[in-house]
Amino acid sequence: MIEDKHRVIRINARAGSGKTTTLRMLATGNTSARILYLVFNRKAREEAQATFLSNVDVHTVHSLAYRYEGYKWGKLKDLSPADLLPAFRRTNEPQLLARITCDFLLFIMNSPLEQLEHAAAGFKRMLPDEAQSIFKRNQAEVIRCARQAATDWYRGNKPCPHDFYLKLFHKSGEFYRVLDSYDMILADEAQDLSEVMTDALGASRKRIVIVGDSHQQIYGFRYAIDAMQRLSSDREYELTLSFRFGKPIADLAILFVREAKGDNAFRIEGNPGVLSRITQREIPPVRNCAILSRTNLSLFSTAVGLRSRGIRYRFERDIDKVLWQTLDVYWLAQREKRKIRSDWIRSFESMESLERYADNCDDFQVKSIVRIVRRHAADFPHIIFEMNGMSRKDTGETDPHRVVLSTIHVSKGQEYARVFMDPDVADTLTATEKLDGVKSKEEANVAYVGFTRAAEHPFLPASFQDLLSDRWKDFLQGFTSTKKVSRASNPPLLYGSSERRTSSSHGNTKSGRYGSAASRAGYRETWNRQSNELAERTRPKIGDRVATFRGSGTVVEISGELCFVDLDGQIGRLWERLSNLKH
Repeated sequence: MIEDKHRVIRINARAGSGKTTTLRMLATGNTSARILYLVFNRKAREEAQATFLSNVDVHTVHSLAYRYEGYKWGKLKDLSPADLLPAFRRTNEPQLLARITCDFLLFIMNSPLEQLEHAAAGFKRMLPDEAQSIFKRNQAEVIRCARQAATDWYRGNKPCPHDFYLKLFHKSGEFYRVLDSYDMILADEAQDLSEVMTDALGASRKRIVIVGDSHQQIYGFRYAIDAMQRLSSDREYELTLSFRFGKPIADLAILFVREAKGDNAFRIEGNPGVLSRITQREIPPVRNCAILSRTNLSLFSTAVGLRSRGIRYRFERDIDKVLWQTLDVYWLAQREKRKIRSDWIRSFESMESLERYADNCDDFQVKSIVRIVRRHAADFPHIIFEMNGMSRKDTGETDPHRVVLSTIHVSKGQEYARVFMDPDVADTLTATEKLDGVKSKEEANVAYVGFTRAAEHPFLPASFQDLLSDRWKDFLQGFTSTKKVSRASNPPLLYGSSERRTSSSHGNTKSGRYGSAASRAGYRETWNRQSNELAERTRPKIGDRVATFRGSGTVVEISGELCFVDLDGQIGRLWERLSNLKH
């Protein structure tokens, strides 16, 4: 491969197969060449800059565009639907139209298309049914608003988003010229490239190496496309040996991809020098384990459950933005709009209007936040401030004994010794079974990415046994834990509510290829009863020593579900919920 002189090389690199090492070897074998290495995010860029030779320039697509175009535009700002609300104040659906226009702008800024009218047809196909109808009725107004926003950015009347200078970088032809100034281009994570980047690579006549795994494409919702399938190549290589994990995890990945996606040619080999095993388990380990969730809802619920038991954990990344947005939705639910920071959330009249908006445009993020607020309202608002402090303090911390909490999307590119797959991953697979093939396959990709983050030991709850075919079920049956408690008697000790297991919001009660998430609803009553019994047995009393998030102290007063704690060595005292204390 290093000696290969073909102009366009495609490398299909399975999870843990050493693609970064392979690219580094390619660069080392071409020290006389000027090389551009395009990576997916800032973290990958920083890591590559520390290890690649000086003949390699490492950039994300945005850092490259900023170097040649973005610096000209001064102050930059992320695009928000709130920026577009004034254009739709007199309509019946201002928030929904602002959201659609925002998404339309993001779509065209990441597309090689230049005319807004030409982009409308492709954008409309990506909308849910209700939003499609609204876009069709209001297409002229949406295009007019989008054009005015772009004009304001171009004239400097308002700060522009990063995707705007990327669009200009491409439109001016500078993107093509910059690529052609290099002798070789290495493009990583090619299964999730923007159309702008794919178009520029396709037009380049220099040597190009694209690396990726189509089964790890999980950013379609950001209008990313699979360049592994889009770009033609002169030579193709397969990296199928994973150095990360052993044969059991490789066998799990093979069977899952073949059964879930129908790709019978898929293969990945485990490292014979790595001992790996799989266990079915309902409760995550509480040391040296990553808990990977599909949604922020489950991530938050897991954090609440760990907090109530005094189990140490950290977030994989800074989640401040999500936390503050969640707090804003809480204040909306409490009808205290003066406390809301976000202009966008403040624009809604009520929690009900926010929910209607989320349903109509299928805003997955807002739906999750609404459920977080409804489920954990009793812990608000102080839990947000606590988690915010924890998020800032622990970002980048490497405590081998602490539980790591992450969504699978955030965990992409990471590796953990032990991984517990949140039941919501299986629930989402079940819910998307009857949706279009693209959505269903991308959810299967999310699960595959989650499985393959584990180097030694993935833990799968019983909900995964309900998925797919008899062949899959028989395979997982061989990994049933000897310590497993039956699902009917197993209290969800790490979760804020057993409701998360039922996926009732999916509205799917029939068994299909992925089974039925609703089949787990029958365990809710037992879980709640046993959780209440556990809470009563461990209830602190006056005089007990307890640990709080502010430090240790003594319980001096109890009122209902709250207790007053005299903190050691501190002037202040603290009211705290009994369920949040450890003693």
